Amino acid sequence: MYVLITIIAAFCYALMSALIKVATADTSEAGILFFRFFAAFTMLFPLYYLSGKPPVKTKKTKLHMLRAMFGFLMFALYTVALQHLPLENAIALNSTYPFFIPLILFLIFKEKIDKTVIFGILLGFIGVYTIIDPSSGDYLNWFAILALLSGVFSAASNITLSVLRKTESSFSTVFYFFLIATVISLILFLIVDDFEIMFSTRSSIILLGIAITSLASQQLISYSLKFLHSSTVSSIMYSSIIFGFIFSWLIWGEVPGVTQLIGTLFIIVGSIVIFQKKKTVIKKNQSEIVSKV
Repeated sequence: MYVLITIIAAFCYALMSALIKVATADTSEAGILFFRFFAAFTMLFPLYYLSGKPPVKTKKTKLHMLRAMFGFLMFALYTVALQHLPLENAIALNSTYPFFIPLILFLIFKEKIDKTVIFGILLGFIGVYTIIDPSSGDYLNWFAILALLSGVFSAASNITLSVLRKTESSFSTVFYFFLIATVISLILFLIVDDFEIMFSTRSSIILLGIAITSLASQQLISYSLKFLHSSTVSSIMYSSIIFGFIFSWLIWGEVPGVTQLIGTLFIIVGSIVIFQKKKTVIKKNQSEIVSKV
């Protein structure tokens, strides 16, 4: 049952990504970001009462702000990349966060990287190189780089989240994430002076769908993590790439090439190698990390 719930979470994430790609046709990135975070935040209030009013008081304000900043940057870069990349490529590159988690922990906290993890990272970056394909004429696909950078910020967000889970309720982590991200996206929305969102029936439904699927994916993942190991949940979430292939074919009639499939396979296998080796997401000195952020 919990495996199925995680698969549904992966489906929601892929559907959210597809809806974002559709929305970029008549809505700006700033508008998508604001509506996504604001709508999801307002949906948290009925969930708060349905969940029995879980505690939201926190002493980790700085850590919540840091996590929200990382999450916002991840989603902002991912949104821009989705507009210009095939759906499945954007999802695959965004899903490279497992490769950056051990690298960040090594660079900042001097945590040693196991040889098996290094092997998984190498497999993953072979997949990244294959998808970006620098030999294809345009030496650097900058939108692919943005999708890859979204994976870096996703890794940073996951590291801070794993620390927050030690003292915070799952609801409070989601609550503060959407609250802070809504404020940041509103500021961006006002700065770029973008007031041209088309609130047609079609665009409104799409924007609402983005918010619903985004919140659903996060809540389902949080629920699954109560019963399944994080490595299992993370591995199952890679089915979102498969759903990405399906949506890409159904909506845009795009069929992935051999290099895309090979690159995606390398990323998935590399990630599973890392997940199954150990819980590399902060396995040492979580208190040290808290004190440094």
